[in-house]
Amino acid sequence: MAAAHASAASRRTYRYEFAWRSDAIDGQLGASHVMELPFVFDRLSLPSLHGPRGLLGITEPPSGLAGRIHRSWVRFAESGDPGWPIYRPVGGHVERLGAG
Repeated sequence: MAAAHASAASRRTYRYEFAWRSDAIDGQLGASHVMELPFVFDRLSLPSLHGPRGLLGITEPPSGLAGRIHRSWVRFAESGDPGWPIYRPVGGHVERLGAG
């Protein structure tokens, strides 16, 4: 989808991969779809997200990751640029968020 969007005339495309892995449900969730949403909205302080049955599990996410992701999304909403290079279909940049 990103490659098709980037191939269209004058379409700025940005791509990211959320890589922080939750240890919830014995690690089965990993870096699953929507796992980044508490980071996007900078809501890691919500107690319901933590613990063995919480989305984020028991391991504390990296310090500053939520702030960085939140700022990127706000910047994109305001300006259309999240703060990393534009994605190109061939050899394009994929921003890896939360990688060890």
